[in-house]
Amino acid sequence: VVLRLGVGDDAASHALWDFAFDLELVVTVGSTLSLALTTRNTGLVAFNISQALHSYFSVSNIGQTQVLGLDGTSYLDKLQNFAPCQQTGAVSFSAETDRVYLGTTASCVIDDTAGHRRIQVAKAGSTSTVVWNPGSEREKAFADMAAGEHKGMVCVETCNAGPDEITLAPGASHTLTAIISIAA
Repeated sequence: VVLRLGVGDDAASHALWDFAFDLELVVTVGSTLSLALTTRNTGLVAFNISQALHSYFSVSNIGQTQVLGLDGTSYLDKLQNFAPCQQTGAVSFSAETDRVYLGTTASCVIDDTAGHRRIQVAKAGSTSTVVWNPGSEREKAFADMAAGEHKGMVCVETCNAGPDEITLAPGASHTLTAIISIAA
Protein backbone atom coordinates (compact mmCIF):
# COMPACT_ATOMS: atom_id res chain seq x y z
CA VAL A 1 0.00 0.00 0.00
CA VAL A 2 1.41 3.39 -1.02
CA LEU A 3 0.06 6.78 0.04
CA ARG A 4 1.35 10.00 -1.56
CA LEU A 5 0.72 13.41 -0.02
CA GLY A 6 1.96 16.68 -1.46
CA VAL A 7 1.89 20.41 -0.92
CA GLY A 8 3.53 23.41 -2.55
CA ASP A 9 4.14 27.01 -1.66
CA ASP A 10 1.31 29.54 -1.82
CA ALA A 11 0.46 33.00 -0.46
CA ALA A 12 -0.06 31.64 3.06
CA SER A 13 3.30 29.85 3.11
CA HIS A 14 5.08 32.90 1.69
CA ALA A 15 3.78 34.96 4.62
CA LEU A 16 5.77 32.64 6.91
CA TRP A 17 8.66 31.52 4.71
CA ASP A 18 9.26 33.32 1.41
CA PHE A 19 10.64 30.48 -0.74
CA ALA A 20 9.22 28.41 -3.60
CA PHE A 21 9.02 24.69 -2.81
CA ASP A 22 7.18 21.41 -3.23
CA LEU A 23 6.94 18.74 -0.53
CA GLU A 24 5.93 15.14 -1.08
CA LEU A 25 5.54 12.47 1.58
CA VAL A 26 5.36 8.89 0.34
CA VAL A 27 4.24 6.34 2.93
CA THR A 28 4.70 2.68 1.99
CA VAL A 29 3.16 -0.01 4.20
CA GLY A 30 4.20 -3.64 3.86
CA SER A 31 6.53 -5.87 5.85
CA THR A 32 8.22 -2.56 6.73
CA LEU A 33 6.91 0.98 7.09
CA SER A 34 8.71 3.46 4.85
CA LEU A 35 8.36 7.24 5.09
CA ALA A 36 10.07 9.32 2.38
CA LEU A 37 9.85 13.13 2.54
CA THR A 38 11.10 14.93 -0.57
CA THR A 39 11.67 18.68 -0.53
CA ARG A 40 12.15 20.41 -3.89
CA ASN A 41 13.40 23.96 -4.39
CA THR A 42 11.19 25.22 -7.22
CA GLY A 43 12.44 28.79 -6.94
CA LEU A 44 15.43 30.84 -8.03
CA VAL A 45 17.09 31.24 -4.62
CA ALA A 46 18.87 28.61 -2.49
CA PHE A 47 17.46 27.89 0.96
CA ASN A 48 18.33 25.84 4.04
CA ILE A 49 16.02 23.26 5.57
CA SER A 50 15.87 21.23 8.73
CA GLN A 51 13.68 18.14 8.48
CA ALA A 52 12.43 15.48 10.85
CA LEU A 53 10.19 12.45 10.62
CA HIS A 54 8.77 12.45 14.15
CA SER A 55 8.39 8.76 14.93
CA TYR A 56 6.83 7.92 18.29
CA PHE A 57 7.11 4.29 19.36
CA SER A 58 5.11 2.43 21.97
CA VAL A 59 7.35 0.53 24.40
CA SER A 60 6.51 -1.69 27.36
CA ASN A 61 8.57 0.22 29.94
CA ILE A 62 10.87 3.17 29.16
CA GLY A 63 13.06 2.19 32.13
CA GLN A 64 13.77 -1.14 30.42
CA THR A 65 14.24 0.33 26.94
CA GLN A 66 17.49 1.28 25.24
CA VAL A 67 18.33 2.81 21.88
CA LEU A 68 21.27 1.07 20.23
CA GLY A 69 23.44 2.35 17.38
CA LEU A 70 24.54 5.73 18.76
CA ASP A 71 27.55 4.67 20.87
CA GLY A 72 30.46 7.08 20.37
CA THR A 73 28.28 9.69 18.67
CA SER A 74 28.37 13.39 19.53
CA TYR A 75 25.08 14.95 20.54
CA LEU A 76 23.58 18.25 21.64
CA ASP A 77 21.70 17.97 24.93
CA LYS A 78 18.64 20.20 24.60
CA LEU A 79 18.08 19.99 28.37
CA GLN A 80 21.54 21.47 28.97
CA ASN A 81 21.17 24.47 26.61
CA PHE A 82 22.44 22.39 23.64
CA ALA A 83 25.67 21.47 25.44
CA PRO A 84 27.85 19.19 23.28
CA CYS A 85 28.20 15.68 24.74
CA GLN A 86 29.42 12.23 23.72
CA GLN A 87 27.26 9.10 23.91
CA THR A 88 28.84 6.16 25.73
CA GLY A 89 27.07 2.84 25.23
CA ALA A 90 23.36 2.51 24.56
CA VAL A 91 20.94 5.37 25.25
CA SER A 92 18.95 4.52 28.39
CA PHE A 93 16.17 6.43 30.13
CA SER A 94 15.82 7.39 33.80
CA ALA A 95 14.48 10.96 33.37
CA GLU A 96 13.52 13.41 30.62
CA THR A 97 15.76 12.96 27.58
CA ASP A 98 15.99 15.33 24.60
CA ARG A 99 19.07 14.96 22.40
CA VAL A 100 20.13 15.70 18.83
CA TYR A 101 22.75 13.17 17.70
CA LEU A 102 24.95 14.62 14.95
CA GLY A 103 26.66 12.99 11.98
CA THR A 104 24.57 9.83 12.28
CA THR A 105 23.78 7.79 9.19
CA ALA A 106 23.49 4.30 10.68
CA SER A 107 20.33 2.52 11.76
CA CYS A 108 19.13 2.65 15.35
CA VAL A 109 17.47 -0.20 17.21
CA ILE A 110 14.94 0.34 19.98
CA ASP A 111 15.54 -2.55 22.38
CA ASP A 112 12.23 -2.96 24.23
CA THR A 113 13.44 -5.57 26.73
CA ALA A 114 10.17 -5.81 28.67
CA GLY A 115 8.23 -6.20 25.42
CA HIS A 116 10.66 -8.82 24.08
CA ARG A 117 11.13 -7.01 20.77
CA ARG A 118 13.49 -4.82 18.82
CA ILE A 119 12.38 -2.11 16.43
CA GLN A 120 14.86 -1.06 13.75
CA VAL A 121 14.84 2.48 12.37
CA ALA A 122 16.94 2.54 9.20
CA LYS A 123 17.40 5.78 7.31
CA ALA A 124 18.69 7.53 4.22
CA GLY A 125 19.28 11.20 3.45
CA SER A 126 19.65 11.86 7.17
CA THR A 127 22.67 12.86 9.22
CA SER A 128 20.97 13.53 12.57
CA THR A 129 18.90 11.49 15.00
CA VAL A 130 16.72 12.91 17.76
CA VAL A 131 15.98 10.77 20.82
CA TRP A 132 13.27 12.09 23.13
CA ASN A 133 11.20 11.05 26.12
CA PRO A 134 9.44 13.75 28.18
CA GLY A 135 9.88 12.10 31.57
CA SER A 136 7.32 12.44 34.35
CA GLU A 137 7.58 16.23 34.85
CA ARG A 138 7.64 17.40 31.22
CA GLU A 139 4.74 15.14 30.19
CA LYS A 140 2.48 17.36 32.35
CA ALA A 141 2.92 20.14 29.77
CA PHE A 142 1.29 18.04 27.03
CA ALA A 143 -2.51 18.09 27.00
CA ASP A 144 -2.58 14.86 25.01
CA MET A 145 -0.46 12.89 27.51
CA ALA A 146 -1.99 11.42 30.64
CA ALA A 147 0.06 11.00 33.81
CA GLY A 148 2.52 8.14 33.41
CA GLU A 149 2.23 7.83 29.62
CA HIS A 150 5.91 8.77 29.20
CA LYS A 151 6.70 5.29 30.57
CA GLY A 152 5.26 3.69 27.44
CA MET A 153 6.84 5.72 24.64
CA VAL A 154 10.06 6.82 23.03
CA CYS A 155 10.68 9.10 20.06
CA VAL A 156 13.50 8.23 17.65
CA GLU A 157 13.48 10.76 14.80
CA THR A 158 15.19 10.49 11.44
CA CYS A 159 16.23 14.07 10.72
CA ASN A 160 18.61 16.73 9.51
CA ALA A 161 18.83 19.22 12.36
CA GLY A 162 21.09 21.89 13.81
CA PRO A 163 24.43 21.97 12.01
CA ASP A 164 23.25 19.05 9.82
CA GLU A 165 20.68 21.20 7.97
CA ILE A 166 20.46 20.84 4.18
CA THR A 167 21.05 23.59 1.60
CA LEU A 168 18.90 23.24 -1.52
CA ALA A 169 20.05 25.08 -4.63
CA PRO A 170 17.42 26.22 -7.14
CA GLY A 171 15.97 23.15 -8.86
CA ALA A 172 17.52 20.74 -6.33
CA SER A 173 15.70 18.25 -4.14
CA HIS A 174 16.44 16.18 -1.06
CA THR A 175 14.72 13.04 0.21
CA LEU A 176 14.69 12.08 3.88
CA THR A 177 13.72 8.44 4.44
CA ALA A 178 12.95 6.30 7.49
CA ILE A 179 12.35 2.56 7.18
CA ILE A 180 10.85 0.99 10.30
CA SER A 181 10.78 -2.75 10.90
CA ILE A 182 10.74 -5.36 13.63
CA ALA A 183 14.34 -6.52 14.01
CA ALA A 184 15.21 -10.16 14.50
